[in-house]
Amino acid sequence: LKGKIIVGQVENIYLADPEQVYSARIDSGAETSSIDARNITRFERDGSNWVRFEVPVPNSEELVTLEKEIVRRVRVTQAAADDPERRVVVELQFAIGDLEQVAEFTLTDRNDLEHQVLIGRNVLRDVMLIDVGTEFATKLPEAIAKNRNDS
Repeated sequence: LKGKIIVGQVENIYLADPEQVYSARIDSGAETSSIDARNITRFERDGSNWVRFEVPVPNSEELVTLEKEIVRRVRVTQAAADDPERRVVVELQFAIGDLEQVAEFTLTDRNDLEHQVLIGRNVLRDVMLIDVGTEFATKLPEAIAKNRNDS
């Protein structure tokens, strides 16, 4: 295994900003990870392209507003759609199990989908292996779990 993390087809993922734990679907068929984002508005700040968007708070009707610099834009082709969709990409800090890193996430409305976060190959590559027969194979660090219980 050479130090790789074993993940199931569904894992808890902690996103540092908005300080929330989400249930994420692990999908080796997706190149880039994505997060459920609503009211996506692009704007300019100090000559750079930024985006303001809202993400859901799990198990509630609340939304948290975030502002991030746009890293790039991608064209996503889905099997169920005829035309490719253009999405903005932002960097988000996250944790799965003991692994903490920053990765690119596309912003898209996942309201109709079971999981608000999708983890793709950009996160999995070289650090994780998927055990498709299991779910929640990892545990978030105690500090994160404790912080979530205190709020």
